[in-house]
Amino acid sequence: MNNYRAKENGQPGLGVMKIRNRCQSVVTAIGTDVAERFQAIVLSGLFVLSTAALAQSSEWVSITGAETLRKFMSGTKVERKLPSGDLSRGEYHPDGTGTLYSWGASIPRTWEVKGDEQVCITVERVTRCYQFERNSADPDLYRARDVTSDERVEFRVTDGRAIVADEPKKMGNKGGAAAPSSAEIAAELSNPNTALASLTFKNQFRWFEGDLPNADDQRSYTLLLQPALPFPLENGDKIIWRPAIPFIVDQPIFDPEKLDFDGKTGLGDIGFDLVYAHTTKDGILMAAGLFTTLPTGTSSDLTSGRWSIGPEILIGKLDKKYVLGVLPNHQWDIAGWTDKTVNLTTIQIFATYLPGGGWNVGSLPVINYDWDNEQWTVPINLTLGKSMILGGRPWKFALEANYYVEKPDAIGPEWMVGLNITPVVKNYLTDIFK
Repeated sequence: MNNYRAKENGQPGLGVMKIRNRCQSVVTAIGTDVAERFQAIVLSGLFVLSTAALAQSSEWVSITGAETLRKFMSGTKVERKLPSGDLSRGEYHPDGTGTLYSWGASIPRTWEVKGDEQVCITVERVTRCYQFERNSADPDLYRARDVTSDERVEFRVTDGRAIVADEPKKMGNKGGAAAPSSAEIAAELSNPNTALASLTFKNQFRWFEGDLPNADDQRSYTLLLQPALPFPLENGDKIIWRPAIPFIVDQPIFDPEKLDFDGKTGLGDIGFDLVYAHTTKDGILMAAGLFTTLPTGTSSDLTSGRWSIGPEILIGKLDKKYVLGVLPNHQWDIAGWTDKTVNLTTIQIFATYLPGGGWNVGSLPVINYDWDNEQWTVPINLTLGKSMILGGRPWKFALEANYYVEKPDAIGPEWMVGLNITPVVKNYLTDIFK
């Protein structure tokens, strides 16, 4: 295409010369008058196209100069809409720090000016650099170009606010000045004290074994719905409510008269914790509160028939590359309609490594000890997860597997394989309690 542009000194380009020569050859074939008119029409069209191309290229003017770029970024608030209708906002300060406020979370960032043409933003150990341009015809209209991918995003600056015009569904895994990356989402969802509200669907398949007749032939499926609903406080701490609602299919129940098992299906007992959570500047995770289980099972075989409650605490460490910690609780029964008793300790250990790119790998075993029956249930757990941005919304997909090294002798789970699907959602309850 460049061969057809007019040269700056007013001389015709190479492509124009070729067309002129061909036009001159037409003169001898069809007559001077017709050929000259044809030549004039072609050259006029080429002139119009060249002028339009030059005008288009001059619409955008590069913003250069280290000091100019620092002033441009310092104090800037970059905003864009989320699929929920809320705003995702990045604030960048003169000292090279910044914070992304998105989906209720506050995610720290850093930025710097590189040379005289680029602004570089560091997102979870990955640095992305941008060049900025301003529209000469519309002084409030800008665009940013990703130096690596050459992607361009237009935004409008008004009163210190840069508003991105792209639709929410166009947000990708790499993130942006006003959008979280998949790596940032993976780190947040691995943090038990996260401010992200989510809705996890756990699909759990179990294989059993034991001393009872036909125990080794038993299977079951559980769909466990686990919302995580944080309520951020003004001091940065949170109150977090996490229900767990199980729907059980073919839970093996032994019939001593038939000396065989029946499969029971229905809603199980609903449990939830309510904790006050605090994270220090050094990444120390702390939380304390209550855990309770309600006897909501739709069958006497799927419920303890007792309401139980007890304390829960959390202690852990959050780092850019890992999350470590332990979450124990203990429950005693306080009411109900059966003569069963509940005296149960549950310990969840979490050790997660974050290699980047939205991936996480680790171990999250849930260990139980029944004090009344002096029985441990201990799994070896392995979990692999991937966070990504789909349609502008963060999602996490994870596979996990348990092998139980300690369980009841009569019958207990030998294996559990799970597929977990977690969309990040808006916590509408926060609007009610504001």
